[in-house]
Amino acid sequence: MSRTVSSQQERQIQQSMLRCREDKLHFAKTIMGVDFEGKQREGVTLGGQVSVKIAGRRFGKSLGTLVGDVLHDCLVNPRRTWYITGPSLDQANIYFDEIENFLDDPSQLFSLTVQPKHKNFRRSPFPEVEFINGSKIMGRSVAHDGKYLRGKGADGVVLTEAAFIKDRTYTDVIRAMVLDRKGKIRIETTPNGSQGYVYNLYQQGLDDPTGYYKSFHATVYDNPRLDREEIERIRSEIPDLAFRVEYLAEFVDDDTLVFPWAVLQHIFEDYEPKPVPHKDSIYSIGVDLAKYQDYTVITVLDTTRPPFMLAEWYRFRGRMYGEVVKLVNDLQQKYRAPVHLDATGVGDPIAEQIIDCRPFLFTQKAREELISNLVVHVEQR
Repeated sequence: MSRTVSSQQERQIQQSMLRCREDKLHFAKTIMGVDFEGKQREGVTLGGQVSVKIAGRRFGKSLGTLVGDVLHDCLVNPRRTWYITGPSLDQANIYFDEIENFLDDPSQLFSLTVQPKHKNFRRSPFPEVEFINGSKIMGRSVAHDGKYLRGKGADGVVLTEAAFIKDRTYTDVIRAMVLDRKGKIRIETTPNGSQGYVYNLYQQGLDDPTGYYKSFHATVYDNPRLDREEIERIRSEIPDLAFRVEYLAEFVDDDTLVFPWAVLQHIFEDYEPKPVPHKDSIYSIGVDLAKYQDYTVITVLDTTRPPFMLAEWYRFRGRMYGEVVKLVNDLQQKYRAPVHLDATGVGDPIAEQIIDCRPFLFTQKAREELISNLVVHVEQR
């Protein structure tokens, strides 16, 4: 928990900050208590005005950006303003979870920088933290084409999972946020297709003699703290394409994907589902039952008019079919909606227990027709 800063402790922080100003790794270790290793150190010290970090899952790209860019700038310079943004507020909140964890560690000097915590650290309606030197970090989502970021000025903006943020949100909203302050933009993400603003900026940073644009690439193997055997187990369990994108952080050509990024980005939206049925709305329920170690997924859609909106969504495993049937029937009664059940490999007994069930048996032909139809609808938004 946060404590009262004595004059001696304040001098200790100030003295540490003198070296920290030029040495981000020293800052990470002495102020934050984080000792980065291997290629992580390169990511922390990347620099540039606009930097793009393309990294695989669990490499530590978010922690490196938070400590090496956001917190470093906010603490060595007074009255700085940074925004953390992502496709949803949940993703931006990951940064604030880390900040809260740091604040709860009284053994680190960082815990003295926010006083008092209950006043200067908040999570609602938007996450925000303010430091004793006047610097601020605020979290927002890019929902509604950047509505919550328009008109904001910043010394720095972080785009987490940036490959899932629309091109026009970056060009029309985010790029302008740092204009009058000559601020920094930090893009960190796993890739999503080989086109769009993230891919273009990454390519630009690979060969920019001015140093304005910087690029960095890492895979899951570049985190020395991860168990190599566990990584190989994951590799054997998931499709090769998924491993290449999510863990090796490869830009995969769009022609290998069912939904090209240029099409897909237009249908992402961040909103709160509305699990209260409206009497004039039309709903539909989809159920994919777990088989063996797989997940059961249940989706309730409001299909009254395009665009269809989520009402409720469930994903879990390890439950008996009886529990699942009860949940589905409760949802059917709640929304008075037909239940479309993937009955492939499950058989009639489960379908017979579900109210207003419309079982569907997948064949190769049916699957291709469904996906083709979905691609057309997505392309037409």
